[in-house]
Amino acid sequence: MVIIITAAIAPKSSVKQLFLRDPKERLDQYISALEHMIDKRPDAKLVFCDNSGFGIEAFEDVKRKALDNNMELEVLSFTGDSEKAAQHGKGYGEGEIVKYALENSKFIAGEDYMIKVTGRLKVDNIAAIVRHVKRNRVYFNVPNIHRTDIFDTRIYAMPIDVFKDYFMDYYQKVDDESGYYLEHAYTDAILENHIKTSNFPKYPRIIGSSGSGGTRYEYTEWKCKIRDVLSLWNVYGRVRNRKNEDT
Repeated sequence: MVIIITAAIAPKSSVKQLFLRDPKERLDQYISALEHMIDKRPDAKLVFCDNSGFGIEAFEDVKRKALDNNMELEVLSFTGDSEKAAQHGKGYGEGEIVKYALENSKFIAGEDYMIKVTGRLKVDNIAAIVRHVKRNRVYFNVPNIHRTDIFDTRIYAMPIDVFKDYFMDYYQKVDDESGYYLEHAYTDAILENHIKTSNFPKYPRIIGSSGSGGTRYEYTEWKCKIRDVLSLWNVYGRVRNRKNEDT
């Protein structure tokens, strides 16, 4: 199993919908989230991938930390298509990162299952999630029980072959200007291809800040324990068909 961690350390000024732009502050947050991931010791390989061409030199210390903790960490950096990201929105860049990682990572070669996590976020129960996912299932959560028209793309999981067959290029449909985000694109990929999904067997405990609006993510453990129980009935894994409702 591999966890793909997406990043844009030094985004171009032309890319819209970004709340935080300072490369140093973004780098510090990415490194902090990576160290947090290593401390949680999920039983998976870690692939961190940046699409801003920042380079990998700044990650030597965190790579040593991974080795000291018997974790495998690969850091990739490439220069994405900033013109198209500016045209389509930041979700375009997110999809571009996952595609690049799948096509270029040495760690991913030979692996059959992936979990994707947005890089500046910390998932406190990532080790429990890794332990409980079934490797033949596709996992997406809706943002909450009041927002069931889209799936959350902060964290999702599925067999790598399923992602390549059905999700790999859907990011190219993103159009932030018209309000069609990556969440909409992946939700439509699921609905159009009749893909069976489940919510995560353990409700994700996410902390951090949104890269677009700056919204602060946090959680209360007792509420999450209730959500763990609700997850047994796939309460957070059902999305209504937006297209049918729009007609």
